[in-house]
Amino acid sequence: MDFLPQQPDWLALKNELADRVREIRREIFGDYGGPVLAEALHVSFRSWRGYEQGATIPAQVILQFIELTSAHPHWLLTGEGEKFLPLDDSLEDLS
Repeated sequence: MDFLPQQPDWLALKNELADRVREIRREIFGDYGGPVLAEALHVSFRSWRGYEQGATIPAQVILQFIELTSAHPHWLLTGEGEKFLPLDDSLEDLS
């Protein structure tokens, strides 16, 4: 009998995060916007392409990605809920 809790499938989780990050990038920057996003995040395009293919995304990069795109962290991690953070009411007052 095995009473240890089942470990998550880390590879699947990393690939799902990569898919969601790519989805956000395509929605905001377009199909060919990877280089533009990479530059905005101060990473090489080669690194960014790796992240979209399932390489581990460093914390500072994913945090910058969230800030830049307003991607909802919960959606990025789980695929559930809202894809984007709600607009800040104070920003709406400026328009």
